[in-house]
Amino acid sequence: MSDDEDVPSDYYDSDDGILDDDDSDFGTPIDKGKNKEERHAIAYESLSASKLQDTLDQDLRHVASIVGLETKTPIVSILLQHFRWSHDRLLEEYMDSASRVLQQAGEPPNPTPPSSPVVRPNKRARRDDARFECAICCDVDPENVFRPRCGHAFCKACWETYTTSKIRNEGQCFFRCMQDGCQTVVDEPTISELVDSACFERYRELLLQSYVSAHPHLRFCPHPSCTETISCTEGAGSTLLTKVPTVQCGQGHVFCFGCGLDSDHRPLNCKLVSKWVSSARNDAGTAQWIKANTRTCPHCQKPIEKSGGCNRILCRHCSYQFCWLCMKNWDVHGYNNAVCNVWKEPDPDEDMTTAKANLERWLFYFDRFNNHELSTRLDNELCERAAEKMDDVLKTHQMSWIEAKFMQNAVDELTKCRATLKWTYAMAYFMVPGNQKHIFEDIQADLEKAVEELSQLLEEPVEEDTVKALRQRMMDKTVYVRQRHEVVLHDTADGLAEGRWEWTVSIE
Repeated sequence: MSDDEDVPSDYYDSDDGILDDDDSDFGTPIDKGKNKEERHAIAYESLSASKLQDTLDQDLRHVASIVGLETKTPIVSILLQHFRWSHDRLLEEYMDSASRVLQQAGEPPNPTPPSSPVVRPNKRARRDDARFECAICCDVDPENVFRPRCGHAFCKACWETYTTSKIRNEGQCFFRCMQDGCQTVVDEPTISELVDSACFERYRELLLQSYVSAHPHLRFCPHPSCTETISCTEGAGSTLLTKVPTVQCGQGHVFCFGCGLDSDHRPLNCKLVSKWVSSARNDAGTAQWIKANTRTCPHCQKPIEKSGGCNRILCRHCSYQFCWLCMKNWDVHGYNNAVCNVWKEPDPDEDMTTAKANLERWLFYFDRFNNHELSTRLDNELCERAAEKMDDVLKTHQMSWIEAKFMQNAVDELTKCRATLKWTYAMAYFMVPGNQKHIFEDIQADLEKAVEELSQLLEEPVEEDTVKALRQRMMDKTVYVRQRHEVVLHDTADGLAEGRWEWTVSIE
């Protein structure tokens, strides 16, 4: 099938050349209300930092209204933390015996209202303060005394040092009074009185982290510096055996809610991803990694370094063309599904032990997994170089900036497909040989062939007289690749949901 025959021209908008990127293929956020039905959609909601704080505050007010502590929500926060943020446990035990719950949480019998952490001294207290001596630093300044609601007095400087150290150095948002044996937890109003604004913000962050870690349906986005949180009720327990809960936060970061991996690892489920990543980490830096990243020319034996995403390699030393994956002569090989994507058991060899056979099998799949990671980086580098050429073409050719985005759209689709393809090889490694695996490898090969053809188009030179024809072909191929990608995702998701796949390892 030629490039122009892949798909009808009405699959894309020929006026602007931009493919529809709004159709998410990894779930449906609750708050976006999309009408497009997904067969295996995961319902979730992305929460900003302020929205997460509002959710926590709403929980505090709700519980406070039930237990009758509306004016003492800081104490309610302490009680909830004592019960690991479990509303049901707190309410059940509080209704049974409020005094016992308060005692277990370390609350003094008659605590000072949290809004006024510093005790206002009466005449007798002033006489006591006149004889005050801090048990930590021996300060005797009565004007520097500070008492939280439990009444234990230390100088304010020691309280500030203690509280700041607990928050900044130890990362704690739940800590008790400095007095030996005192179980009273330092409440939020007291903390705000003792620390600066930056330290108090850190305390609020730690409080949110405690809240999220206690709720299985909440998970922070794992991308660095991202403050979004995902709420998802389908990303835990036995669901992980039949679904891959891939989500996207409000900042556009894609990750797996089930295992927290900061990428889309469909179609492999979380249990097997953990086993694969563990094996790959153990082999990093060894001969396996070297074999996956280097080649020697099969003709002249010179070392070869891959410089593009395409698997057709031209040796600069002897001009021999070969396939990067199977090392066959490209002139008689082309893209050969039967050679490049299907593992074949080696012929019986008395000298080949079971360990050696397992190693060869592992290298086969890890090589292809790693190759797609490498090709993704190289495709992006190639696009960046081509973009510079496109800038020159735009200056002298009748093409808008939007029309010129066809190459970036192709690279974006390639990136998604290569991410899926690399995990299909990890999936194939764990699959039991049989008819189902053969069918899986057939659709895998269809996608890989389409990806390689699109990758080769990226390497074609961008010239003024051929750029429009290249744009047309690349857009056709991009749409075709997207269709093949959807086939792989839907078929593998159906297989997980139906329990069709059989594994060589236990995932229970």
